[in-house]
Amino acid sequence: MNMLKYFRNSLILTSILYTLLGLVLIIAPGKTLRLTCTLIGVVTVWYGLSKIIACRKYGMTEEGQPFDLSLGVVLLALGLLLLISPQFIVSIIPVALGIYILVDSVSAIKRAQDMKALGFDKWWASLLAALALAAFGVVIILNPFGAVETLIAFVGAGFVFDGVSTLINTVISDRIYKGR
Repeated sequence: MNMLKYFRNSLILTSILYTLLGLVLIIAPGKTLRLTCTLIGVVTVWYGLSKIIACRKYGMTEEGQPFDLSLGVVLLALGLLLLISPQFIVSIIPVALGIYILVDSVSAIKRAQDMKALGFDKWWASLLAALALAAFGVVIILNPFGAVETLIAFVGAGFVFDGVSTLINTVISDRIYKGR
């Protein structure tokens, strides 16, 4: 499997998992806090490992790969912490998720810049989605909501938005790439 297929498949699977996780958070925020820690931990460990494996398998010759390796290590550590110590995480989950979404939005902004550099006409749509994702992250970090359930549902909306926007961008990019 070549590198582009590997990254595409990784993004698609991660996007689907984020979307499903977000829907669970929206539908049952009060009952899913512990389950949420486990699910986010598994997804985060998987995504971190996929970043690390990709960097080891394909090397770090591409621009941005050292950032991907660092992100992979941070995500792996965060995911393991989510799995090992959920009680601690429950107390800091809103801020941790906000930071995670904000960091992911930086990658999305980079992808939008790459799309612009490659001459994609609709690169700005990806940039707008990334900026909206960054806004979600900032709002979650600032935690303006009084009720934890409302915040968890809002975090779920952020995951759904992240998953759907990444999936759409991946599919569009793949179609454009295949059309060249």
